[in-house]
Amino acid sequence: MDYTLFKIINGWAGHWPALDLLVRMFVNDYFIPSTMSLGLLFLWFGGQTMEERDRWQRAVIESVLSLFLANALVKLFNAIIFRPRPYLGHNVRMLFYHPSDSSWPSNPAAVTFAIAATIWLYDRRAGAVMLALAGLMALARVVAGVHYPGDVLGGALLGMGVAYGLYRQGNRLRPYIEWLIYWGRQLHLA
Repeated sequence: MDYTLFKIINGWAGHWPALDLLVRMFVNDYFIPSTMSLGLLFLWFGGQTMEERDRWQRAVIESVLSLFLANALVKLFNAIIFRPRPYLGHNVRMLFYHPSDSSWPSNPAAVTFAIAATIWLYDRRAGAVMLALAGLMALARVVAGVHYPGDVLGGALLGMGVAYGLYRQGNRLRPYIEWLIYWGRQLHLA
């Protein structure tokens, strides 16, 4: 079923130049992660009240922690399980370079969904924008031929699971996060 769905989604590539251009923009390692980083920067310095600013700053710190933890877990899975990329065993329409690491779970999906889910847990509106960006990147990875749908689903679930797990540990993490925010403010970085 994973390969069947992959063939359908990857079949969109190469037919419409405008779609290919968008996919190339969303699949690359810079556009969506950079956009999300700018969103985190906005949240870090944003907030109309001190309470909102505190909440957003906690969300930003937790999202960065989620990113690192999700990335570490992907690396652990990749060391244990190697799933070949779709282009290694199938005729694929490629719109991206040929990554050589394991296809499952998708690291870009894991880290973008870790960030997005963390923000969503703190602010639904900002989180919805981040989740949409993460979803676009995940879909683009399949259209571009570098991941199976199961790879991006696995990465997304891993990232969201990490985000939720850290959020649930909020009371244990809170003193450290508040310490980081305090020193950020002392150094005029927050």
